[in-house]
Amino acid sequence: MNDDIIESFVKARKDKSGILLYIVIFAITMLVDVLIFMFFWLIGLYLSIIVTGIACIIVVILIRMRRLEYELSLVRGEMTISEIRNQAMRKKILSFDLNDIENFKAVDKDQIFSKQKQNYENQHKVLYCFGDDSEHVYFFNVRGKDEGVTFDIFITFDERFKKAFAHRCSDAKSVFQKQAALEAETSEKAQNGEQA
Repeated sequence: MNDDIIESFVKARKDKSGILLYIVIFAITMLVDVLIFMFFWLIGLYLSIIVTGIACIIVVILIRMRRLEYELSLVRGEMTISEIRNQAMRKKILSFDLNDIENFKAVDKDQIFSKQKQNYENQHKVLYCFGDDSEHVYFFNVRGKDEGVTFDIFITFDERFKKAFAHRCSDAKSVFQKQAALEAETSEKAQNGEQA
């Protein structure tokens, strides 16, 4: 692959609200099954099996539609973020020049969904491009080229993408260097603590 073209995929956070939807579908299905069986007896048994089968198919489709990941692509200083659902449906969300990035900083992913979340969402459109297993999360805001909207972006990078990103964005480079120095210092202290 060419050094001018870098791609990365980020699995999105798992949405916990989906479980409630499945419980509601299950409860409604059971209620309908009982009502059908009470009123139609023998035929009701067959109808309830059909209703349960349809509900299972709906749940499987919903589960598959909830698989979400983001594709990050960097081509000669221009970054594009696309949303991929169910590993098939792709939708371009945003493209921007790395020189237009403002307020690049490292953030604690556990703090993102606290009270700060409401503040971010009131000001700009917010994009969360990181997963539950993401170790480092970064924040920046940027105005999309085609979208005409300012985005607040919470994002994570793999090492190869981080290196290319830092090469093109000086703010990111300094944040990555500070973070690496802090990690080295923390690691050194941990090793010294184990030796003592």
